[in-house]
Amino acid sequence: MQRAPLIDHPSLAMPALGFGTFELDGATVRRMVPQVLEMGYRHIDTAQAYDNEQDVGAAVEGSGIARGEVFITTKVWVDRFEPDELRASVRESLDRLRTDYTDLLLLHWPRFDRAGGAGMGPTLEALLREREDGRCRHIGVSNFTIAHLEQAAGIVGDGEIATNQVEYHVYLGQVRLREAMRRTGLALTAYMPLAKGRAIDEPVLAEIGRAHGKSAAQVALKWLVTQPAVAAIPATSSEDHARANLDLFDFELASDEIARIDSLERGERICTPESLQPDWDD
Repeated sequence: MQRAPLIDHPSLAMPALGFGTFELDGATVRRMVPQVLEMGYRHIDTAQAYDNEQDVGAAVEGSGIARGEVFITTKVWVDRFEPDELRASVRESLDRLRTDYTDLLLLHWPRFDRAGGAGMGPTLEALLREREDGRCRHIGVSNFTIAHLEQAAGIVGDGEIATNQVEYHVYLGQVRLREAMRRTGLALTAYMPLAKGRAIDEPVLAEIGRAHGKSAAQVALKWLVTQPAVAAIPATSSEDHARANLDLFDFELASDEIARIDSLERGERICTPESLQPDWDD
């Protein structure tokens, strides 16, 4: 059984490779989560908006793996950002997940106009209270820009926000954002780490993979999790793909290979929902 190491972060004990459940229906989640836990995954990512928290909860509970061994992330949707709504939504998420706490609780998008027009402060303060009251171990954000992160730090202080979950893959380098996060000690959680499957057909990745006996997808994921304080959460409905995605920790990329992968960056952003996306840094 393989296990992903923890990310290189002083306070966030999060496995560097997780199982994402975005766009997976309930039946698929109930089938896949016990399988990936048996394979050695110990990091499961879900969200209120995915409509599968209840399936994640049932699958983890029925897996035979102790709750304390599984790192669970969920996210508060933008229509629950008003403080009382946020608190109620977290309790609903915990009920669906069949747990007393989440390991990581994120704000899903920076849409604070939906929190009664009061801006970011009340929402972040409510998120902090959830952590203080023990309903989550860590708090974080998703899809925040540099400006949003700076504003958040001004409200809750440096070091309070553990991670920013963003689209990050070989075609979207997130250079400015990553540098800003590195300076402030935030971990990065990469969603769509295979660029919605585009990376599996990348000739550069395939060539590097052949030198290591690995696939292009495995090279793309290895490039991510080799970086300090970066975790990746690929989603798949295939047991074979899930097993291959975890098989990353028996080889290393050489510096010239990393440079070739770095050069694939082309600013290609896939997740751009018109009603939610901010003014991106790139």
